[in-house]
Amino acid sequence: MSVNSQNQPSAGTAYLAGILGTRIMAALATMFNFLALNLALLIAALPLITLPVAVNAAMVALDRWRREGEDSVVREFIIALRTRPPLRTTLLIGVPLAAVVTGVAEVHHFIRSDSLTDRVYLGLGLGALLITLAAIGYVLLLTARGPALSPAELSPAEPSPAELSPAELWSLCAGLAIRNLLVTGPLFLVEIAGATAVTLIDPALALLGIPLLLLQLMRLTAQFGLRRAEPKRLR
Repeated sequence: MSVNSQNQPSAGTAYLAGILGTRIMAALATMFNFLALNLALLIAALPLITLPVAVNAAMVALDRWRREGEDSVVREFIIALRTRPPLRTTLLIGVPLAAVVTGVAEVHHFIRSDSLTDRVYLGLGLGALLITLAAIGYVLLLTARGPALSPAELSPAEPSPAELSPAELWSLCAGLAIRNLLVTGPLFLVEIAGATAVTLIDPALALLGIPLLLLQLMRLTAQFGLRRAEPKRLR
């Protein structure tokens, strides 16, 4: 056997190298899309008042990426920003976000008091804050996916989430949160608290995908809660 033939890689080695190279390129493409979408989310949310619309557009892009294998996530993000009704989206997502901020402020106020009345208010505030945090993932998911649901995915008597009023959608999400409180509730709390703590420790990590990672985890948790609570509804 010649030296040249001994130095040539075998067909199996070349095949494995090709597979490895393909997987590396796919992983790099996924990472690029993820970071690009995260950056687009941060830029769109900079004015703060556009935060609900930006979050909704990111959830839409994530959901289409998962269901349709869409790699042009930034394009889908921009399309969602342009096509989703801004007033309804801001109302649907902005009110729960404002409720979370208000709940945190109330808990911070009453936790410093020792009076019995304030302790009662503290307990009520903590309960309301817990329900709101446990429900917000469902609000984000259903607001993003509502128009995409077909009538075949719903029972004949059940309206699409896009047809629900804000109050009806919030009531639906609160019911899901209470029903899954011991299952998805702790998951939502860990996800939100973990992302918040990491970002406060090093704000630069927000550029590395923490906000989008939080949305993705909340989306998966909400999907799990939907499958668990209502196997035939709103999947």
